[in-house]
Amino acid sequence: MKYKYIMWDWNGTILDDLQINFEIENTLLSRRGKKPLKSLEEYHQIFGFPIITFYEKMGFDLENERFEDIAKDYVFEYDERFPEAEIFSDAESALREFKWEGIRQIILSATEQKFLEKQVRSHDIDYLFTDILGTKDVYAKSKVDVALRWISENDIDSADVLFVGDTTHDFEVAENIGCDCVLIARGHNSYERLLATGATVLEDIEELRKLVLR
Repeated sequence: MKYKYIMWDWNGTILDDLQINFEIENTLLSRRGKKPLKSLEEYHQIFGFPIITFYEKMGFDLENERFEDIAKDYVFEYDERFPEAEIFSDAESALREFKWEGIRQIILSATEQKFLEKQVRSHDIDYLFTDILGTKDVYAKSKVDVALRWISENDIDSADVLFVGDTTHDFEVAENIGCDCVLIARGHNSYERLLATGATVLEDIEELRKLVLR
């Protein structure tokens, strides 16, 4: 097989949490007297990194409220609703098959490290990954530095890595690493935005399984 490693994004790629995020953001907006997002399509068009820019596009008043306070509010709401989120139905079987085939799998997420580990363990799939890589705080900054550090510390050849995500930022991470990228169009960005990156865009993980193991 071409790839020795698959680096997975978490939210929207393995974990199906799009609807929960959409509802939480609208709760936070309404709580501040702001106009909620009209639809998932609107959410898809503006979601991106850095997250602070996403919050500006949604209409949060960052001149009169600290982004850090909004982020902590979001984390509280997300933690409350996380039990509602399930992993995608085709994810676990594919993850098991990749592991069986000897591919090392890594999760890379903008979620804070301890929260991320807790979330992955709660779905009983942590044993399928050799590394679970989160960030140092709850402010959802870029994953690029985390990825580059992992590549360097483990002396990884980027040509051996496939990055799998659901956003244009995941493509940016893959470019910075210098590895191939596949984007799955059922998460936090629209199919059209993903396609515009030039990456391979698939509908689900089952398509990815066939692509990698063919």
